[in-house]
Amino acid sequence: MELDADAAGRFFALATEYPQMPTQGFYQLPCSIEGVVQADGKRWDFSINAAGTAVWKSGDVTRYFGCSTAACAPLVLLMPDNGEP
Repeated sequence: MELDADAAGRFFALATEYPQMPTQGFYQLPCSIEGVVQADGKRWDFSINAAGTAVWKSGDVTRYFGCSTAACAPLVLLMPDNGEP
């Protein structure tokens, strides 16, 4: 799976920011997409996990994101299920 710059931007526009890495209902897959984004006056290195979580890092600051909205389904390989079968 590949995400271009527009798709990565859509992911972050749809995602929710969390105070720590969201684990409740989210999975982790061994594949991710990395890149750089300019936001809030800083350059951030980002990583989007194929299961709908993401991290931004700039210096010693880390921001965490997760996308559980149905609109993220085309952008990830495995959507969160909130623990439901």
